[in-house]
Amino acid sequence: MKGAHTDTLLAQALGWLEETTGGVAPSIQVATTYVRDPAMPSSEGLWYSRPDNPCYWQVEALLAELEHGEAAMVTGSGSASMAMVFEALSTGDHVLMPHYAYGGVHYLINDMANAWGIEIDVYQTGDLDDMARLVRPGQTKVVWVETPSNPEMVIVDLEAAARIAHGVDAKLVVDATFAPPPICRPLDHGADVVLHSGTKFLNGHSDVVCGTIATRVKDDFWQRLDRMRMRSGAMLGPFETWLLLRGLRTLHLRMEQAQASAQKIAEFLEGHVDVGRVFYPGLASHPTHDLAKRQMSGFGAMVSFDVTGSMEDALKVWGGTRIFKNATSLGGPESLVEHRKSSDGYESPVPPNQLRLSVGLEDADDLIADLDAALTGKPTNRPQARATKIAQGLGWTSRDHKAVVLPVHMASTYATDPATYGKPYAYARDQNPTYEQPEALIADLEGGFEARLFASGMAAVSAVFQCLKAGDHVVIQDTLYWAIRGLMKQVVEGWGIEVTWAPTGDLEALRRAVRKGETRIVWLETPANPTMAVTDIAAATAIVREAGALSVVDNTFATPLLTRPLELSADFVMHSATKYLNGHSDVVAGVLVARVETPFWDQIRHIRHMTGAILGPFEAWLLMRGMRTLEIRVARACRNAMAIAQHLDGHEAVDLVLYPGLTASNDHDVSARQMSGGFGGMLSIRIRGGEAAAQRVWARFKLFKIATSLGGVESLVEHRATVEGPESPVPDDLLRLSVGVEHIDDLIGDLDQALQAA
Repeated sequence: MKGAHTDTLLAQALGWLEETTGGVAPSIQVATTYVRDPAMPSSEGLWYSRPDNPCYWQVEALLAELEHGEAAMVTGSGSASMAMVFEALSTGDHVLMPHYAYGGVHYLINDMANAWGIEIDVYQTGDLDDMARLVRPGQTKVVWVETPSNPEMVIVDLEAAARIAHGVDAKLVVDATFAPPPICRPLDHGADVVLHSGTKFLNGHSDVVCGTIATRVKDDFWQRLDRMRMRSGAMLGPFETWLLLRGLRTLHLRMEQAQASAQKIAEFLEGHVDVGRVFYPGLASHPTHDLAKRQMSGFGAMVSFDVTGSMEDALKVWGGTRIFKNATSLGGPESLVEHRKSSDGYESPVPPNQLRLSVGLEDADDLIADLDAALTGKPTNRPQARATKIAQGLGWTSRDHKAVVLPVHMASTYATDPATYGKPYAYARDQNPTYEQPEALIADLEGGFEARLFASGMAAVSAVFQCLKAGDHVVIQDTLYWAIRGLMKQVVEGWGIEVTWAPTGDLEALRRAVRKGETRIVWLETPANPTMAVTDIAAATAIVREAGALSVVDNTFATPLLTRPLELSADFVMHSATKYLNGHSDVVAGVLVARVETPFWDQIRHIRHMTGAILGPFEAWLLMRGMRTLEIRVARACRNAMAIAQHLDGHEAVDLVLYPGLTASNDHDVSARQMSGGFGGMLSIRIRGGEAAAQRVWARFKLFKIATSLGGVESLVEHRATVEGPESPVPDDLLRLSVGVEHIDDLIGDLDQALQAA
């Protein structure tokens, strides 16, 4: 992906495909050892998984590309990365450390490095004169910089620091955890090695402990670091490596949102009567603001401030927040607040009245209201915004340990009291606690009474029709996901259920198709797949209700962020959660949501219990993880799709762009009434020149992956008539695009070069 923007590199994870199958998500390689040919030289091939796990390759290549370095590695934790730098030194070597820095590095110095005979001097953070005074020619091996510094957000002039370090043949090692790429790239400013606690912003989901190291050049010092990882065994597990890569694919979106909120919060705090100093490099008042503007492309999502008064006053504020979680660490989707003096434990230089904020993906106004209530002692009744609910997963924490990420419950059965057998759990077919948080969040987003997860979107669809009996009548729109058509013709009609197909979006035709007192279910899909036709849900459900039937709306394309069918009187909503809800092309799942509790909904719950089409606990946990970035993913996909639709509208190789956001669309008016926040990330184009031209264009895509499905972080393209087969009603000149979260210029560039084949 040479020349691609950072957004694209992240979204597509360099565009690598799983080598065995071509999957757009990598496999998890769990083997600890590998079969070898006895004739193979010991320096070649895979040997043992401590240094050789293939899971490392993609994420390390991506990190090296992001940092503009020659190589990178992942380690078992941020502390492991720091320790390896000291482990690569020798007795008598000298290291310069900053006065303000992550508390853990001070423990490392005092508990280990000093015992190894490594000499340490401490300079005032950001004071280059002090740094220059303390370096020792011929003895100083490492000058350590943390920028922005923890917790006072001092920005260090990296080019000047590099000159000082290199002047005595020392390495400049930078901890850039607070400012991940692309916000800051220390290697571009002369640093030799850059470290991250990947636990924080790089992973971004508060569920992996890991570290990273990247180097400007693969020199002898890098080789020593590489050997230290193998010899000291500070490895990252394959599953954690896989999760880290998954988290990296939304790094650009997460940082964009978190930084914007951090700026608003810092400006609010700066004017608050109960706040003294505010430490945020995006404020003009910050001592290193001008340097931050030169050295960084953003100011990060970390903010510190001094509460007016004593330590006791700060502790009251610390304990008074409700949305900001009182927890250590940083960089996750949920916002955190810490009293660092308490957390550091050692003789910390942090003022006792100072609090540190890690700003997440919640609604900025919610976060400001929460801080104001804690500072003033006046509680707020402000209802939480949707972005806050999504980022925090409704704010749930684990019952036992108060973890901000709930555990994966793997048990298949539960020990219970005989007096209350089965309550709340008896058997895990459909009583797994891992389901509860994602089901509650989806129900809340849709404005429904309750949600139920299924093993796939088609399992959710099937459950609706499994509730019917022979002789029942259903009406289904004629343009929709092709597998539902196959289910009706090959399965449901065989149960003796009569199916009537109605023209999509035609309300009068719908009125003629339903039979008062006879029709049980009317199935709607909007926008329709793949023509993007939009049905007026409120008008359609009024017709359905008048006939005494129940309406089900497939809301997969729109998501509850853009359309809420239950608020338009639909009875049920279905999603293939494989798509936007999960959003990472690595979970197959479905969900049904009910507007109110009814006997039919009771029957659906019973069907799931009896037929066993349930989602695995790990998949439910991953779905919940994916939904924490739903707001920012859908917003970017909508913006990208609109830009593409406008670019292709009138393109010489395109006969028609099918996208409800275009004012020329036949359905634009109803779409504008029914959808809010965007028109979705899906669009179709009809290629001038017919099927042959469409096939030629389809084959030329490079950035858009030629793959089925939709709604992931990576953009996909399909020739739907080929995918659906000879009975498909889809025009053979149509290509369907699932627009991801890459940089728009890269996407348009790929479309333009592909369309040259038309």
